[in-house]
Amino acid sequence: MAISGTEALGAAVTKGTDSASSKTQLFGDMETFLYLLVNQLQNQDPLDPMDTAEYTNQLVQYANVEQSIQTNSYLETMISQNVASVGAQAVGYMDQVVQIESQTVPMTDGYAKFSYTLDENATNVTVSLLDSSNKVVKTFAEGGKEAGRYILEWDGTDSSGQAYADGAYKIVVSAKSPTGADVTAYTTAFGKVTGVAFDGDEVAISVGGAVIAKMEDILAVHTKDELQKPENVADGTEHEIQNAAREAA
Repeated sequence: MAISGTEALGAAVTKGTDSASSKTQLFGDMETFLYLLVNQLQNQDPLDPMDTAEYTNQLVQYANVEQSIQTNSYLETMISQNVASVGAQAVGYMDQVVQIESQTVPMTDGYAKFSYTLDENATNVTVSLLDSSNKVVKTFAEGGKEAGRYILEWDGTDSSGQAYADGAYKIVVSAKSPTGADVTAYTTAFGKVTGVAFDGDEVAISVGGAVIAKMEDILAVHTKDELQKPENVADGTEHEIQNAAREAA
């Protein structure tokens, strides 16, 4: 799921477990164990020697743990190489128009484009756009819709013509079935890839300079024409914007 704010690029990555630190801890514990074992052997009663089975079993356990840590180290190396390959692939998306699975849409130069998909027929569909303070800035009264995917475009103004700044806007879809039950809706957003972040563990992309997404959130790559602002959206009136909505099979 995408999140808003380009400042999240650096925080979009989750650090994994470091096998090197585990190995250091194991060696420290092993050194302590051997030190105690040697002292016990040196000071044992010759007439009642220690039972070797117990500390032999502990040595075997240490060997097993060390082998597991080494296996984890190999896996970390493989994962790191794989993520590095994904990072290189992500750079290829720079300046490309993509469609991502997201509940947030970026508005750039006073234009935003997004879609919603209904699982089933709905008699009453309302799509709202919210700003960073969760204030509703635009509402699309869609009415009844059949199950399927629908594309909407927004010129960045509300019904009174007030213009809003470029940035990230949350998409909220309210849909009711003929029986009054809630209908599940999935949303996507269109935007140009403006940045790529990679710290060795995970790759994140910035879409429209306002929305952060993971590589697996990318659903499609489009031509730049897909994100051009249509003339009939320029005036920004609600009637014209809703006429600009297009249904996609």
